[in-house]
Amino acid sequence: MARIRAATPADARAIGVIVAEGLKEKVAPAFGDRAAAAVAALVERDLSRDTIRYLVADVDGVVAGSARLAIGQQRSDEGFGAIAQAIGWRRTIRGTIVLGLLVHTRLGDDEGYIEELAVRADLRRGGIGRALLQACEDAAKSAGKARVTLWVAAHNRPAVSLYQSTGYRVTRRRRTLRGRFVFGAPTVLLMEKALRHP
Repeated sequence: MARIRAATPADARAIGVIVAEGLKEKVAPAFGDRAAAAVAALVERDLSRDTIRYLVADVDGVVAGSARLAIGQQRSDEGFGAIAQAIGWRRTIRGTIVLGLLVHTRLGDDEGYIEELAVRADLRRGGIGRALLQACEDAAKSAGKARVTLWVAAHNRPAVSLYQSTGYRVTRRRRTLRGRFVFGAPTVLLMEKALRHP
């Protein structure tokens, strides 16, 4: 069974590999074959921010999945040097522009935002994604948030089904040509879940 815990800098490389493989449609157009290194550098940068939480699923001491939770507005112009050091300035600038197409609008004061939830391919469909999702919700609740949101590609049926089965509902549907041509996802869904406080 997976143990969910806060990520540490030692987990960054494993998270990078899992996200690069599990969210290939998102990160490969941005960073190409250096996606795992770029994500690892982003994780290392984000672990020092008080507005970001990274959670990992640990199975027998091995990172099996991860999720990123934003609990406050973040500046997107910090920490590019560390990413450029890992993958070079050219790829960093390209990746920033490409991923900028996916930026979530300004977070509400009552909102936690979940992204980059990914599980190792050989361990999927074993409850790890569901456990990470629940841990993100618990962390958002502990931070005083009343709701959590996330974006998901409409054609990602396993993810959409998971979110719907745990109480998320679609609040917005976005169709874009950029999404179709850059990410292979012509339609994305914004999903939301209200958090119940005791």
